[in-house]
Amino acid sequence: MSACHTKPFVLPGIVVDTSVDSDARAHGVEAPAAECCDYCGSERLEWRKCKLICAACHQINKSCADL
Repeated sequence: MSACHTKPFVLPGIVVDTSVDSDARAHGVEAPAAECCDYCGSERLEWRKCKLICAACHQINKSCADL
């Protein structure tokens, strides 16, 4: 007997809109562009110990000294 011990955060059939709202689009406000890795182009960047590291290729893209 297998039971699921977790509940989904969003119920099935519910659509979550993550785009910029229509008022912002009407005024010409765009969503901020996500940063991407300088080496592999991935958007999976994480700050770790004052370094911006790509989670895909593990290259250092920036450090606190660059800011």
